[in-house]
Amino acid sequence: MDVIKTGQSRPGPLSEVVGDYYRHIDQRDVDAALACFAPSAVYRRPGYDAFVGSTAINAFYRDGRVISDGRHELETVVEDTETVAVRGFFEGTSHSGDPLTVRFADFWHFSGGAVVERNTYFDAAAV
Repeated sequence: MDVIKTGQSRPGPLSEVVGDYYRHIDQRDVDAALACFAPSAVYRRPGYDAFVGSTAINAFYRDGRVISDGRHELETVVEDTETVAVRGFFEGTSHSGDPLTVRFADFWHFSGGAVVERNTYFDAAAV
């Protein structure tokens, strides 16, 4: 994973939070993964209405996510003062056993050290 922090050559604290999120979610530790979200956080993901609040985000990860297991590979992580941008790919399996492979980009916005907004984009034909 390449991590670029404006003005620095090593990962910043927000990039570490985001990296921990992906590690925890890949280990299926939903509680640890979602601990970085503020109670009023908003998560936008293609194909779904926005998940508003940590309760809605938690419900999605426990009951709505089609992914059973898998691994995120982060190719690029760019950090600024309140934002982390990630580019990478995911390989895994759906709950029905189908293989899943997708490239993605995530944009994380922080306030007070907690995630207040996350936007996910997938590299998939939509039009």
